[in-house]
Amino acid sequence: MAAWIGELGIFEVLALVAGFHVGLTVLCTGVGLLLERIFRHRRVWAVPLDRGQYGFELAGNLRFISVQIIAFTAVLYGGHIRFDEVGDASAIGTFVAVYYSFQIYYYGLHRLMHRRPWIRFHRWHHRSRVTTPFTGQSMSAVEALGWALGYVGLPALLSLWTPLSFAGWAAYIVYNISGNIIGHVNVEFHNPFGRSRLVSVIQPPVIYHALHHARWTGHYGFASTGLDGLFGTEFADWQAVVRRVDGGQPLTSLKQRVTS
Repeated sequence: MAAWIGELGIFEVLALVAGFHVGLTVLCTGVGLLLERIFRHRRVWAVPLDRGQYGFELAGNLRFISVQIIAFTAVLYGGHIRFDEVGDASAIGTFVAVYYSFQIYYYGLHRLMHRRPWIRFHRWHHRSRVTTPFTGQSMSAVEALGWALGYVGLPALLSLWTPLSFAGWAAYIVYNISGNIIGHVNVEFHNPFGRSRLVSVIQPPVIYHALHHARWTGHYGFASTGLDGLFGTEFADWQAVVRRVDGGQPLTSLKQRVTS
């Protein structure tokens, strides 16, 4: 593992991990709320939030962060991810490897969570039909554990094959958490290049996942349309919805479909 982490005691690792998760969550949630004010003319949904939504989302966030703190502390203090800093190429390679492995893992996990035996663990997250910056990490403890396995379990498995770069892994975790929180805002703020099919495979518009919360079945990918396109789980009208919202016309019903 990274040499400096190996020199820390368990409570020092715990404090470091807690500060990271709480600090990044507060920062990204603040950015998300700011984006909703700046781009309020480009709302995705002109639909009110459910009663008490911020309250149950905050409870879900506390649960999610608690699970991550425990999981990260156990894995890092225990040295279960094999780190070896060997330069920038290693950092980039680690980021790419963790990025793609998480995409595949999360798509499978998300589809599993929508099957009847598992939906009860995913239902908390779907209580938020219109999403907010608090929605991304609002979930049950079981689902939060599934995310923890993606965050630290997958890298631990990858590191059995080859050591990972701590910097590359940490950069991906920051990218994932910030993208998850900010990607749940109820406005579309992405630049026009994000509308192309090629770019959306890497980073789709916010609308892409917003439709999943309203419609339930479809758009299971995380920060990518690639696997949804491959397995036929895209909504046919999502690009038409993007064009509508780009034109300043939010959706007025959670059941609304948009024609070209």
